[in-house]
Amino acid sequence: MAPQRIIHIPADSPFLLANIPFGIFSTQSQVQHLMGTEHIRDLKVLVLEGIFMDCKVTFPSNVLTHMTLNAFTALGRPTISGVRTYIQSLLSQSSSPIYSNPSLLERCTIKQIEATMHLPLNIGDFTDFTSSKTHAKNTHSGHGHGGVDADMFHPPHAAPGHVSTILPSSTPIVQPVGHLPTSASPERSYSGPLEDRALDDYPLDTPYFERMPAEKTEEHIFGVVLLNDWSARDIQIPESLPFGAFNAKNFASTISPWVVTLDALELFKIAHDIRRVPSYFVDEGDVTYDISVNMRVIPGGSVEREMGVARSCLRNSYWTFRQMDTTSLCSLVKQRKHFPNRMFLQDSDEVVFTACFPTRGVTRAEPYPQGRVGFGECRGVVLPARL
Repeated sequence: MAPQRIIHIPADSPFLLANIPFGIFSTQSQVQHLMGTEHIRDLKVLVLEGIFMDCKVTFPSNVLTHMTLNAFTALGRPTISGVRTYIQSLLSQSSSPIYSNPSLLERCTIKQIEATMHLPLNIGDFTDFTSSKTHAKNTHSGHGHGGVDADMFHPPHAAPGHVSTILPSSTPIVQPVGHLPTSASPERSYSGPLEDRALDDYPLDTPYFERMPAEKTEEHIFGVVLLNDWSARDIQIPESLPFGAFNAKNFASTISPWVVTLDALELFKIAHDIRRVPSYFVDEGDVTYDISVNMRVIPGGSVEREMGVARSCLRNSYWTFRQMDTTSLCSLVKQRKHFPNRMFLQDSDEVVFTACFPTRGVTRAEPYPQGRVGFGECRGVVLPARL
């Protein structure tokens, strides 16, 4: 049964009590990083008041006061699930110490408009997968490299990402310049791939070279965020062969600030389409999630001209989170189309990614009992190159 709502949450919010995402934020009055859920509830305040002493799972609650989520995610999925369930009870029961203590409720409640969001974790690595034929067709044909190999998923195609330039949502993105030997002008072929990203945290004592079967990877996936892996296509076209993109994609990647846990996604699991995979990717419990992903562009920052330019669903991905996690620390899905009258982004354009689970799923006629669950926004505005 879905949790009861004691606090008021708009019906169209992506962060209902059935969600409970985690993130890191700061305010002007408290400059250090804090942890909370999107309402926003400051978990650090609750820890200092001893509220988590009544949590049914035993864990070092001081991890909820750290400047990143890494120590919390390292506790493992059973502990994270227990803490999440306890937070739901705190927010949904009238007998909760939050609601019986008005002073505590005021101190642990932060208005979203007063908060600055930060990267939720220290990210050590991420991998960019070719995850669908649509993704491959858009990439290959757009770069003038011909059609798509029918057997292009054997072996899987992926490339390491650039973790040093991962930025939180709403950080302005400055166009790169000067990488093409034939031009000293700013690069104009600029686009944003539409992606989901799974965030993992393997225990520190995990041995190197240890195999991770696909069916066990969910034990190590903390949650999912949206990611815009910005691309300078002018640069990427000559770079793509024989080695792949480097300068074209190393200047910025934007992620949404709230991490949605796998527990929040559990009800939205659907069977994945049967397809041929390498032996080390075979997964008897082959499932994916009914996640709809959308991209819209606000040309020149003019809301009146806002347009939807891409839409996809995670079930279009050839690989599942579980399979991609056997070989890397992330995963994604891409599918995009160009918006009318021009092919690429321009200065002052703002790109916004959103994703949610529909109130009615592709395999369900009845509404999901907890309603809409979403990821919030992953957004960034394009600024001119600094010449």
